[in-house]
Amino acid sequence: MSAYAQAQVEHAPRLSFTPVRSGLMQRKCACGGTPGAEGECAECSRKRLQHHLAPSATPSTVPRSGHHFSRIRAVHAGEASTPPATRVSLPPPEADESTIFVNQPPTGGSKAPTAPPPAVPKGDSCAVPFAMTKVTSGPFQGGYTMDDYFPKHTGKGLWSHPDSGGSFDTGTRAGSNVQLYGTFPSPCRPELFSLAQTVTHDKAIFDGVHDPDEGKTIDDIATSKSDASRPPFRRDWLGGGYNVSMADPPSLLYSAVRSAEWDRAFVTSLIGSGGRASVTWQTSIRVVNGKLTRNTVT
Repeated sequence: MSAYAQAQVEHAPRLSFTPVRSGLMQRKCACGGTPGAEGECAECSRKRLQHHLAPSATPSTVPRSGHHFSRIRAVHAGEASTPPATRVSLPPPEADESTIFVNQPPTGGSKAPTAPPPAVPKGDSCAVPFAMTKVTSGPFQGGYTMDDYFPKHTGKGLWSHPDSGGSFDTGTRAGSNVQLYGTFPSPCRPELFSLAQTVTHDKAIFDGVHDPDEGKTIDDIATSKSDASRPPFRRDWLGGGYNVSMADPPSLLYSAVRSAEWDRAFVTSLIGSGGRASVTWQTSIRVVNGKLTRNTVT
């Protein structure tokens, strides 16, 4: 018996009177004892009271209301305002599932975390340049000149008007300045793009003799033994995207020949991991009796 039940029994009111004996027959208690005023003996009355005061067999942690309050953690003063160590804000259902902000500092109130900077373009946007451009007339782009691309040859008379494209004639040498550049999205990695150029000698006749390279297509950059991956050969700048450039001043020292017929076709490319962008351009030179009669670039 619990202490509470024992106390209830000990303090139960006692009968204040003695059962009246009369001549009438009185039914005995169910246990065979002498019944009291309630029709049962004192011992049976005590047992019945003890039964009703006994604790329930149902665990006290499962209230009859259906709520398990033993699983509710007490929140101490000040604890509710302490932010968790790591906050993860999930995007709304219609947002990109990859947009999850981790370890964002509290922004105050119910404001959403500040969006991250734009991601680096993925897939095809960084695999192939979106443009290849030739400058065969007018100013060079990016603020560069022929002297920037070929600083070791500056002042040697290998070109003129170094800051612009187009044909030139120094009086002994004829040729053309050409700037070429490919463009791709600026967030892409520039080291993943490389320059390439081929030249085909459609016609190469000097003083009546056909040159061995006539009719052949040659890797122009490999033949020059230049490092096309870095300055000064390669010059980069930002503007309308990320631009990777090179320049070429193909020419002929016509003062050294009596006649020449030289037609060349160039293909210049910027190559990415998924393909290339290319541009074609041509030069044509004619020398008759030691005099320059044609010098074009297209």
